[in-house]
Amino acid sequence: MRTSRMAAIVPVVALALGLTACGGSEQKSNAGTDAKALADEAQRLLKSVPDFKMVGSGQDEETKMEMDLCIRSGADMQGTMTIDGNRVEVIFIGKDQYMKAEAPFWKMMMGEFVPEGVLDEVVAKMAGKYLKSPVDEEDDGVSSMTDFFDGSTDGVTKGEPVKIDGVKVIPLSKKDEEGDTTTLYVQEKGKPYPFMVKSEGKNNATAKFTKGKQKCEPTAPAESFTKEDLKGQFKDA
Repeated sequence: MRTSRMAAIVPVVALALGLTACGGSEQKSNAGTDAKALADEAQRLLKSVPDFKMVGSGQDEETKMEMDLCIRSGADMQGTMTIDGNRVEVIFIGKDQYMKAEAPFWKMMMGEFVPEGVLDEVVAKMAGKYLKSPVDEEDDGVSSMTDFFDGSTDGVTKGEPVKIDGVKVIPLSKKDEEGDTTTLYVQEKGKPYPFMVKSEGKNNATAKFTKGKQKCEPTAPAESFTKEDLKGQFKDA
């Protein structure tokens, strides 16, 4: 999970999706399956879930965040994040993302890009409104959040089965270029649904994935603005 993406402050994920099947003794063990094959199948299974909620909190070297999100078909997302105490409403639909927050958040985020003389004026215009922008092509939007190994399961290694919260799981691990190790835990028997994923390195966070009580239906806001609407007030505009 790449640390640059918005939700990558959440490298520890406990999956309580109701995805885990009852582990009857008649189910096939995954212990003999190749590590790469298990990792590929686990990620595919998670992306096949129609919708789920992701609730958690975390902190990296600079930022503290809490989140309450719903994800639809591994592609669209809607919910809230609290970043350093500032509540932010977020919507991802296809290649578009929307963010709405009050002035303190925008001032914190825009100080580097907006001249100090017009900063207060700019954030006042942004406060309480949705900013529309394209999804970062490098991260490929929400779908990258269920790509636990940054696009390649090559080099994933498999450990011995362990029990977590009474569930027997298989750890699949890989170290990235920054030295962080991601471990994805999948069910030991039956379909290898993800149970938990943990990233150890610079960031610390947890998030639980659950079935939502209501259907997840991310919807684009009726009104929004873009950076172009503020053109001339950004340092790089």
